Amino acid sequence: MENNKTIEDPKQRIQMIADALGVTVNGLWPLLGYKSNTVISSIMYGKTKSITAAFAKNAIAQLPQINYLFLIDGKLPVLTHGEIQQVQQNMVAPNETISLQQIAAKLDVISKTQIKILKKLEALK
Repeated sequence: MENNKTIEDPKQRIQMIADALGVTVNGLWPLLGYKSNTVISSIMYGKTKSITAAFAKNAIAQLPQINYLFLIDGKLPVLTHGEIQQVQQNMVAPNETISLQQIAAKLDVISKTQIKILKKLEALK
């Protein structure tokens, strides 16, 4: 599928997540940390008309490879990896044990990235 395609139907998104993870829809709820299938069933049977931010945050906290934007807006891809996965996991489920050195290192990477972007913008002028 194309990465610019949007999947509108929440039921279809849940099914696609299950397929991408290699489980059945009924096998998703324990992976997402729920004690029963009520939340998933509500989405699949149309009781819940959309996927909430709370559901998406919980899903990312449990399975960081799931694309947050896919859950919320249906924007492909279904799963993420690498830096995007780490960034979204940090955004919705921040790690409390991050050290000052790690923060400084991340800020350094951000700073270097900003400099690269500014240089590219200058070159375009």
